[in-house]
Amino acid sequence: MKVRSISVIVFLLAVLSAGASGLPPTDRESSGSLNQTDLPEASRSLVEFAERALEYVRENGKERALEEFNNKSGQFVVGDLRYVFAYDFDGTCLAHPLRPESVGENLIDLRDANGFLLVRNLNRLASQGGGFAYYVRPNPLHQDAPELKLSYVARVDEDWWLGTGVWLSEVPAVFSADALLDLVSFVDGAVACARERGKEKALEAFNDRNGSFVDGNQYLFAYDFDENRVLAHPFQPDLVGKVRRGGLDIYGFAMDPSVETGLGGIREVARDGTGLVYYMYPDPASDMTPAIKLGYVRAVDDDWWLGSGIYAKEAEEAESSREPPASREELAAFVEAAASYARVYGRNIAIEDFMDLEGPFVREEVYIFAADFNGTSLALPFLPSAVGTNRLDLQNSEGVYINREMRSIAKNGSGFFEYLWTNPLTGEAEPKTSYVTKVDDGWWLGAGIYLGDGDGSTEASIS
Repeated sequence: MKVRSISVIVFLLAVLSAGASGLPPTDRESSGSLNQTDLPEASRSLVEFAERALEYVRENGKERALEEFNNKSGQFVVGDLRYVFAYDFDGTCLAHPLRPESVGENLIDLRDANGFLLVRNLNRLASQGGGFAYYVRPNPLHQDAPELKLSYVARVDEDWWLGTGVWLSEVPAVFSADALLDLVSFVDGAVACARERGKEKALEAFNDRNGSFVDGNQYLFAYDFDENRVLAHPFQPDLVGKVRRGGLDIYGFAMDPSVETGLGGIREVARDGTGLVYYMYPDPASDMTPAIKLGYVRAVDDDWWLGSGIYAKEAEEAESSREPPASREELAAFVEAAASYARVYGRNIAIEDFMDLEGPFVREEVYIFAADFNGTSLALPFLPSAVGTNRLDLQNSEGVYINREMRSIAKNGSGFFEYLWTNPLTGEAEPKTSYVTKVDDGWWLGAGIYLGDGDGSTEASIS
């Protein structure tokens, strides 16, 4: 059973295209509430279902309501497509009829398949009263395959909130590790450029459609924090200098990435420091037809922020060429990109991708290794049997405790460590250089290369 018909999809794209032309498809009323008559049946039904659940809470109280919400055979479960879930603002799951093992568990750090912190973001949205949100979750109708979901959440009171959702199975929204790494590297590089060159020169570069910060259809957008004023947008230069307000897509979610609706507004995600967001936006590769986009945003400083996004279809089609780092500088950049990846997408996703021999973190013989500060190995793609074991006392041929030394460097931030290690290509002990960095207070990661006789060539890095 499909949650949407083809006609609704066509209608969605038509209305979103109108919004892309500067005509907001729906607006909030002066009170800030949604005009439900402008929403399609899928969205209206979510609002109505949530309002019915809120009324049940008002009439029966919290305890009885949660009992009913958790009842798989109750009135708030309609097959496997529609049900009510509930959380308190600390992130503890209060109701989930299809996943009862989650009830009572704190899921504040729960991430979807793309690393999006969905409970934290739904908390933010609910704290503002409620609204629509996109995220990816396992669909029980499709063998728990990760698929895009549209949810509507509403605040019950100061302590907790509830929500419901529908699957948008036709919309691709799961991104490869290559695409996710490219997104992080692209934005992080732009932030570094802005801090190094200064705001004026950086914005000039970001707005240059033929410049180094436009890669095919990937580009940067930038806004100030004060007024949501557009500072950079190479594909829509007419927007630069303007303040962007309002405009919701047909589902009721903020189409405009600067608008302060939907997940607290992308601006608020950037104000928090760094973050991921989903939104609908015109795709330059498809005649500006709107599509779901995963964005990564960062604050440059207290005055402005920037970000970029990727479309799932283009990410699937993209081919990545990954050359191994061949110098100390390239090695450090490789490791720092992996650390940023881990901070943005979370430890579990990062470690899974570090262990993938076909992924972007294994480049011929050079790979990312990781450990916690207790010495337990978290990632060793060429030696998976060692993952989960403590390797703090690993020594080289000279008796040097190499993991202790690298851990010490990482505890203080980052740096290089040089030591002798057997090169598996030659069978000889050779000088090796590893660069390590702290991800957070819990763990660190690194990578290493054997350098030739001063030529910077990479021979191997298996340790």
